Order: sequence, then structure tokens, then C-alpha cells
Amino acid sequence: MIASCMRFSQRFLEKIKIARRPFRLIILSLFLLASLFQSVEHVSAPLVALFLHTVYLAFLWTPPRWLQPTRRHIVVIILVWAATALSSIVIDESYLIFFLGYFLIGHIALRFSGSLRIGLAAAVMAANAAYWQISGQLAPNGILTYSLVHVVMYILIISIQQRWESKQAQQRHFRELGQMHAQLESAHQDLQQMHKELEEATVRSLRFAVLEERTRIARDIHDTIGHGLTSVIVQLQALPYMIKANESEADQALATVLNVARNCLTEVRSVVHQMGRDDAGLGLIALKSLIRTVKEQSRLQIRFATEGTITQWHPEIAEALYRILQEALTNIIRHANASEVEVSITESEGKLVMTVADNGPFRSDSPPQPGFGIMSMMARCERIGGSFELRNHQPHGLRMTIRIPLVNPLQEGEKIES
Repeated sequence: MIASCMRFSQRFLEKIKIARRPFRLIILSLFLLASLFQSVEHVSAPLVALFLHTVYLAFLWTPPRWLQPTRRHIVVIILVWAATALSSIVIDESYLIFFLGYFLIGHIALRFSGSLRIGLAAAVMAANAAYWQISGQLAPNGILTYSLVHVVMYILIISIQQRWESKQAQQRHFRELGQMHAQLESAHQDLQQMHKELEEATVRSLRFAVLEERTRIARDIHDTIGHGLTSVIVQLQALPYMIKANESEADQALATVLNVARNCLTEVRSVVHQMGRDDAGLGLIALKSLIRTVKEQSRLQIRFATEGTITQWHPEIAEALYRILQEALTNIIRHANASEVEVSITESEGKLVMTVADNGPFRSDSPPQPGFGIMSMMARCERIGGSFELRNHQPHGLRMTIRIPLVNPLQEGEKIES
């Protein structure tokens, strides 16, 4: 009988723990009614049994907020146990306090926690054992057996509750992880969109730099070639009169007109060649425009130089160099306390090398710890397969050296991650 009760308790507790509270209360109420019907048939005082089971039903359906604070809850448990003990004395039935003891111990295991739960459960079990010993309803072996059943049932309830709480916590963590994953996915999409917009803005800024450079060229054409052509026209208009008046002066004027015309032609060819490159010189023009803008907006004296032939750059390289130089000049203005900067660009053996050196007061043998700006420049170099080097510049200051392969990534069948 004891073994069957334990198996029944395990299955029963697993079912009621998973269900919601109203459903659990209905199931427990049905078991109490079943116990009541059995007790009415076998006990001598059915009204006492009815009263006791009514007390348990009322205790079972009492809202948790009515049992607060904890002291009131403990007092109610003591009163319920006392009613159980008195009813068992009247009925003279040890099985009644044994069966209803399940409800009290289970209630304590589910409603309390920590040392208070252990203490209350131990107190109920000790009170049950003392009742059986004093009343003489059970032999010592029976008392021990019933007490062990209660202990096992208590441990079983605790283990099921802990497993259920662990499952609930795991499900809650899964939900939180799902929500976090959704938030991260949304943030990732937002970052991708922002990155795309930043790339588009970068291209627009490079185009604007080209437009600005072309505007400067047009202004130069107006100021130089236009002035030269005006001089040619004026002298040609006066040439017939000079021929009639003095042929030697006419020959000298004609030579001057030819010289001015040749210079204008050379200037026109240079301008046409530079403007005809279109996007081929976009990167270099953008760097010149950036340097000119920084010089106008700060006190830095920036010297820009190129060595040898500069080839057409891939748009990824042009964008990266523009952003790296922009960040480098910004760092120098903010942190280097420098007055002069040297920027040079060379191409050799399929590599582009850009150096940025300042005359700041830095004199340490080891470069400074990289901050956000330097880390950003390093990341940009790495994304296009390049390298970034930072060291001291003699006699003082810092020198950045950026080396980037000139191989077009799209021609190599690779796509640069942005």
C-alpha cells in the first residue's frame, strides 16, 4: 500500500505541477471529496470527517494574499493540523491524519522556501509522529514507515518543483534570448542600412570634391587662359597698325602673340587632360580637396606630395584613403598639438603607400596606445588587405604609414567586406 501511494503521489504531483493553479485546485478538491466519501463510509463520526474535509477545502481555496504575512500563514497551518489531530482522535483513525498530512506537507513544500520550508515540514512530520505515539494508534514500526513516506513525499515534491522551476527558467531564458536575438537582428539591419547610407554619403562627398576641383580649374581657366586670349586678341587687333608704322615692332608683337597663344594652348591641354580623367583621378582629387579644406579650417600647414606615376584607384581604395586621411588629420588637430603635417603618396611594385607625419611634441620610442580613431584606421586598412604602421617621427612627432595593394579586388573575383 505504501509503495502504491508513493507511485500515485509522484504521478499526481507531476500532473498538478504542470497545470495552472485553478486546475490544480480542482484536482486536489476532487481528491479531498474522494477521501471524504471514503471516510464517511468507514468512520463512526461522518460529520467530523465532513467538517475536517471542509476545513481543508477552505484552506485549499484560500487566496494566497489572505495568508500574508508569513506569521498568519504559519498560524493557519497550525490550526489546520490541530483540527486534523482532534478529528483523528474523535474518529480514532490513524489513516486520516496520514492521508491529510500529504496536503499539509505538500502545501508547505509549494508555498514556502528555504530553511522555513524545511522547518515547517519537519515540525508537521514530528507532530504527526508524536500524535501517533501518544494516541497509540500505530506501532513504532508503523510510525517510522508513515514518517518515511511523508519524508519521501516531501523530497519528491521538492525535486519536482525544482525541476519545474528549472524548466520555467529555461523557457524564460529562451524567450529572453529570442527577444535579444530579434533586437540584435534589428540592430544589425539598422547598422547595415546606416553603413549603406554612409557609403553613399562618402561617394557623394568624393563626387563633391571632384566638382569642387573642377570649379577651381574652371576659375583658373578664366583667370589664366582667358586673360592670355584677351591679350592675344588685343595685340592682333593692333597688329595691322603696327605693320604700317614699324615692321620691327610688328615682328616683335607677333612673336609675343605666338608665345602667349602657345602658353594658352599648353594650359588648355593640361586642363583638358586633367578633366578628361573623370573618375580616374577621383581619389587623388578628393585627397587634395580634403587637405585644402583642412588647411582653410585649421592652423595646420599641410604639405602634400606625390612621387612617380599615380594610377587609377579602385573606388574601395579611394574611399578608404579618404577616410583614413580624414581621421588622421582630425587626430592630429585634436591630440598632436602640431603645426605642420607632411602627406605623401607613392606607388611601387603594385602597392600604394601613404605617409602622414606631424611635428608634434611626441618623443617616446614606443607609439601611443591606439584609441578609437587609430583602431578605425587600422580596421579600414585591414578590410582592403592593407597594413597600418604608427611610429615616432624624427626629431619629434608621429608618422603613420599605410600600405595598400593596388590590385582591383573585383577583378580578382573577391568582394571587399564593408
